[in-house]
Amino acid sequence: MHQGTISARTIKILILVSLAFLASGLALVAGAWVLNLIAGIPGEIRMSYGAPREITAGLPIEVYMPSHKKQVIRVVNLDSGLRPDATSREASLLKVGRGQKLRIDPVSIGTSHVEVRVARILPPRQVRISVVPEIRVVPGGHAIGVLLAAQGVIVVGHYPVVDANGRSHYPGSSSGIQVGDVILKVDDIPVEGTSHLETLIDRAGLEGRAAEITLSRDGAIIKVNVTPVRTKEIGLSGSPARDIKYRIGVLVRDNAAGVGTLSFYDLKTRIYGALGHVITDAATNREVDVKDGRIVAACIVGIHQGQRGQPGEKIGTFDGTRDVLGSITKNSKLGIFGTLSSMPPSNPFYPRGVPVALAEEVTEGEAEMLTVIDDDRIERFDVYIERVLRNRTPGAKGLIVRITDQRLISRTGGIVQGMSGSPIIQNGRLAAVVTHVFLADPTRGYATLAEWMVGEAGLVAERSFTPTWSRRRDAAA
Repeated sequence: MHQGTISARTIKILILVSLAFLASGLALVAGAWVLNLIAGIPGEIRMSYGAPREITAGLPIEVYMPSHKKQVIRVVNLDSGLRPDATSREASLLKVGRGQKLRIDPVSIGTSHVEVRVARILPPRQVRISVVPEIRVVPGGHAIGVLLAAQGVIVVGHYPVVDANGRSHYPGSSSGIQVGDVILKVDDIPVEGTSHLETLIDRAGLEGRAAEITLSRDGAIIKVNVTPVRTKEIGLSGSPARDIKYRIGVLVRDNAAGVGTLSFYDLKTRIYGALGHVITDAATNREVDVKDGRIVAACIVGIHQGQRGQPGEKIGTFDGTRDVLGSITKNSKLGIFGTLSSMPPSNPFYPRGVPVALAEEVTEGEAEMLTVIDDDRIERFDVYIERVLRNRTPGAKGLIVRITDQRLISRTGGIVQGMSGSPIIQNGRLAAVVTHVFLADPTRGYATLAEWMVGEAGLVAERSFTPTWSRRRDAAA
């Protein structure tokens, strides 16, 4: 063996020793993660100012409170009554035994860091605690009618008009009518619906002239002249033509999207949120443009009960020209949002409003839902939050809720169409908003977290709405 060389056996030993150190290091890190998880210690805690948080220790822990010029939180062992010395200039220690409860009291807005040790052989865990301002809104529950435009009908597509000679024409698109346009008038006559539009187009065609169509597009008023094409209506079985009609080749829908529920509103800014999910066109499945939309007060005159495989619905009436509550400025995956032009009737249960629960504050357990099932009277019904879904990003499906109120079940069968937007209150806080019903079980459905909707409304744009438990799930992966 030459001097300065290393034998194969020595290299093997060095590799084994290195692997052993690496394995022990990984085991230490994994052990620390598992023990911290068992101990119930998250890496970050968000709290609303004025809302204490309790944590039950799964293992004995030691909490080290560093000295701060500004005190953000106070902690106390609820079982022993002990708390760190808040006046100390040095880090103070609080011991919490297995099964004991640690309460964190938010004292001021800001961020604090504490050090938690589960076992002395493991590295300590740094926990970031953020205290954010409490946001208050007035819960809704009111029945509303949703109008996608103030008047007229909405263009959702084009189709070829086949004349008597078999030739195809696109008179509407050729004249400049676009998908998303709102047809307000024909020959200066306000359009009151799809059948009324057909009548007005027919009249122009029978008179052998072009129809002057008034459109609304992105807030601008546009007029176009369209010459209707004569076509034949063929029977469903291919029977001879039964009538002659004139068409312009545009697919339209009425401006009413249906009945829903107001979720919340802010007394100061008059910003509101409703529905909890996006409005899409049934024919195209595309998100509907609601720049000219509005919400109006509605009355519930009947209920179609939901059954397994067949969702029920609220039967509502509303007048699109009266009882206007506000405009619609946003149609997103978390609902519709806008500004109220007139205030709805005061919520009979929470007239002064309630705090909005942070995502982490919503738990499995009892709650109540506010909604209308008769006329315009808001009622509250018992529900149970079965599961809070640990979603990485906000969406319409944030938790699973079950109707437990037998009075509501006997009346509606459970969750029905038109309940979308109904607020869910838990522990005196706006926790969630109903969005969907399960077809297989109408007593159960999805809801979105209220904090997500409030963020989407822009009421607290400066705040992060990523729940801390989603980051813990990322870490676990």
